Amino acid sequence: MMIRSSDDIAGFASRLTDRDIPARARKLATDAITDCVACSLAGCHTELAGYLLKVVGSTPGEHKTGALLLGTQRRASMYDAALYNGAIAHALDYDDISHPAYSHPSAVLVPAILAVAEGSGASGAEIVTAFVIGLETFGRLGRALNLQHYKNGWHATSTFGSLAAAVAAARILRLPEQRMRMAMGIAASAAGGLRANFGTMTKPLHAGYAARNGVLAALLAREGVTAAEDVLVHKYGFANTFNNGQGIDSDALRPRGTTLEILTDYGIALKAFPSCAATHTAVEAALILRKKLSDRLGDISSVRVGVSEFALEPLIYVKPATPLEGKFSMHYCVAAALVNGALGLSSFSEAGIINPAINELISKISMEVDGRIRDDREFASIVTVETRNGERVEQIVRVALGKPARWLSTLQLKEKFIDCCHYSGCSIDSSHVFAALQEIDNATSVDGILRLLQTR
Repeated sequence: MMIRSSDDIAGFASRLTDRDIPARARKLATDAITDCVACSLAGCHTELAGYLLKVVGSTPGEHKTGALLLGTQRRASMYDAALYNGAIAHALDYDDISHPAYSHPSAVLVPAILAVAEGSGASGAEIVTAFVIGLETFGRLGRALNLQHYKNGWHATSTFGSLAAAVAAARILRLPEQRMRMAMGIAASAAGGLRANFGTMTKPLHAGYAARNGVLAALLAREGVTAAEDVLVHKYGFANTFNNGQGIDSDALRPRGTTLEILTDYGIALKAFPSCAATHTAVEAALILRKKLSDRLGDISSVRVGVSEFALEPLIYVKPATPLEGKFSMHYCVAAALVNGALGLSSFSEAGIINPAINELISKISMEVDGRIRDDREFASIVTVETRNGERVEQIVRVALGKPARWLSTLQLKEKFIDCCHYSGCSIDSSHVFAALQEIDNATSVDGILRLLQTR
């Protein structure tokens, strides 16, 4: 389908058909959905999941209505299920990212879509299409409002995510264009999320809040609740309020060219490591240098990590006090990679935070802007290691594993999926569930897959 420049978000979302989306885009969406479920299952293992279960959802076996809380036997209302599943999907910061939106799109979109789709009769193809539409919304908002929106302190996963989830959920509910506009207007008044909470349990709650806001907005819009049709560009609307009164031209919310967001170079990227995306190229570089240095790791005198200016924004911790803070510490991630030769789910533990070897190396690491890195979207890194005898080795990694140019292979994605399941201890057949999710685009409904995601 030729995407018309006159299509705004609601118009685009209501008119796009399954057949309009190229096979490559549908494959990327399928992988992103699969990856998000993996992250959700891993998130079942976290303290946050336990706290949430005390607040939302039935006790096991209490009733069979409502939407599934992934990796459990419990159910809740659609919007509470979206809250829980969104929060656990983002709990370990292992979920995918969108560079234009500076957001974690799947942790918002997949929980919202699944909560509404369960028991609705929606096909797997409809779910994939709704995901593509939701990501398109994330991307357009990001291109229109970032980078200033993010620098103002807003966590775009939650702000943009509330609207994107509303559009995706509205698509599953098959709402007409005018009702989609109402859903966006309702969600806009619920949007929020502050970057001050990075490194705490509230950061993943942002994804859950956005998923819940979107589901609730779509359900209310279906019933007839009204909202401002021009909520994005109104004088007192979303763009002006969230962007220091600068606003945007409404044309900025329309597509650039004819390419879907999911097919752009930076539209979506999977994660190879469970830490902030700004650390990933540096971690890869550190792992390469570790092999080069071999038995000389004990002789390291300094490690310099060169990054783009924007990479400094989310990496707010030097010597983290908690595993969550460690995910937003370049120093910890690079040190852990050099010491352990890997950076996985088990790297972010209390034992890791107090590891003497890691902490000694942290004191030798510096991070600074490197003029050789020009494109903030790449999150490129240049890691330079010097040893006590004067040896100097350097490694540049410009594109992280998981970006579209280095997309995870099916085998790599399956390994991540199985690892997430093992980490959580969920009693599911991980290989069987992975295979089912990879075929979601051909499923007559999502209900069978969700039954596989219910613990025995």
